[in-house]
Amino acid sequence: MKPRSLFVWLFVGIVTCCIVVGQILPTASTPSAIAQADMTQANISLPANAIGPAIPADKGYLVEEIRDGLYWVTDGLYNAMFMVYDAGVVVVDAPPTIGENYLKAVQDVTDKPITHIIYSHSHTDHIGAAYLFPATATFIAQAETAEILTRRRDARRPLPTTTFQDTYTLEVGDQTLELAYRGNIHQAGNIFIYAPKQKVLMLVDIVYPGWVPYKNLGIAEDVQSYIEGHSIALEYDFDLFLGGHVTRLGTRQDVLDSQEYVNDLKLAATQAHQAIAIADVAQQVTNPNPFKVYDAYQDALSQFCTERVLNKWQNRLGAAETYTPDNCWIMVEALGVDLVTSQP
Repeated sequence: MKPRSLFVWLFVGIVTCCIVVGQILPTASTPSAIAQADMTQANISLPANAIGPAIPADKGYLVEEIRDGLYWVTDGLYNAMFMVYDAGVVVVDAPPTIGENYLKAVQDVTDKPITHIIYSHSHTDHIGAAYLFPATATFIAQAETAEILTRRRDARRPLPTTTFQDTYTLEVGDQTLELAYRGNIHQAGNIFIYAPKQKVLMLVDIVYPGWVPYKNLGIAEDVQSYIEGHSIALEYDFDLFLGGHVTRLGTRQDVLDSQEYVNDLKLAATQAHQAIAIADVAQQVTNPNPFKVYDAYQDALSQFCTERVLNKWQNRLGAAETYTPDNCWIMVEALGVDLVTSQP
């Protein structure tokens, strides 16, 4: 996800991710006046499976053991994980919304030092607090991520000290993390992070457990690869899942639900292209600007797609009514300029 998206996610998180009995839970960055605001109306249509555990008001974060020394930490908006082994701690990602609370979460569990930091990808909203970790630690990332960070020259995101192309296995003590790059499923360098002993898969910005993807399929750079990312995820033997965002841990079923939603987007967008001709739309547009005609055409296709997808998903996944129009738009666009829908 791009840095500019952080502010949108912050707003969404304040409104929907920290709600308990109609009120926002105070966090370290939530003004008390806002914390006491009645948000009952904002929570009316939120499906039950979109609601995660309450974030302790006195901390602003939640840390829990998943199993066998693997923990997750969340502020109700972003999440990350860390693994404790005999000599230290391996952390995965460093969301700035969690920030210094990440260090507190680790200290809640152990006094062992942080020895390794793994980047899921380069986006600031997931690793922008990495500068808080010890500079002497080993920073690990896929080569594409390292290249991007080298160009960015961002002190908040220290350059990786260890990189890999396709796969990398980190073995520390009796703990193992398997890293794999399977293409540009979200951004170049975005990796699968798998804990085989714990049967936990972390894959950021693809699946949002209990929620539809963020707008434009999480700002996917390659829609076809994004779609395929779901099938690749399901090749792993996992039963718990971290997606990097929103309210709770996921399960294998959450990945299947996301895959089904995305497949429905593609089907509805395909049907829209088949049902609506640009010539028919052009006859209804009086503005001589050709871009206006094409914009109206895209709007018609997206509306067609949105109506069909929401009919099935509005009460099944959180924010369906918010981001399905954007997700339909990117699928409509991808079908028009990139995805293969027929052969000559």
